[in-house]
Amino acid sequence: MSKTCFRARYNETDKMGVVHHSQYVNWFEVARTDWVKNLGLSYRRIEEEGLMIPVIGIAVHYHSPAKYDDEIIVETKLSSYDSIKMTFAYKVFNHQTGRLLVDGTSTHCWTDLQMKPVSLRKKRPELHQLLLNELK
Repeated sequence: MSKTCFRARYNETDKMGVVHHSQYVNWFEVARTDWVKNLGLSYRRIEEEGLMIPVIGIAVHYHSPAKYDDEIIVETKLSSYDSIKMTFAYKVFNHQTGRLLVDGTSTHCWTDLQMKPVSLRKKRPELHQLLLNELK
């Protein structure tokens, strides 16, 4: 699991200072990118090697609103992986109160640059094993 910390920015809020519901999906992406970096990889390098990881599904469950300037923590973990598809689970917390604000998932498919599904077990066995190890 990785943790990504930041403050809710003014441009992410509505007139009431409440973070707009669409921003949480952006926060998931920021946190997932950090998770990949913590694994010792980067999206840029993955794409340079001819692989893509498009989103094929998103689920978001709202519990409590974040507000402007709140300190936010997004916990990210790989929750499933089968060599072609993988799902990340996210929990978004208010750092000061510890309150769960949002939880959700994003599901992705490994593809080549033409967006055809790819099995990492065959194409990148070392990356496949690294992801399997993250599930333990």
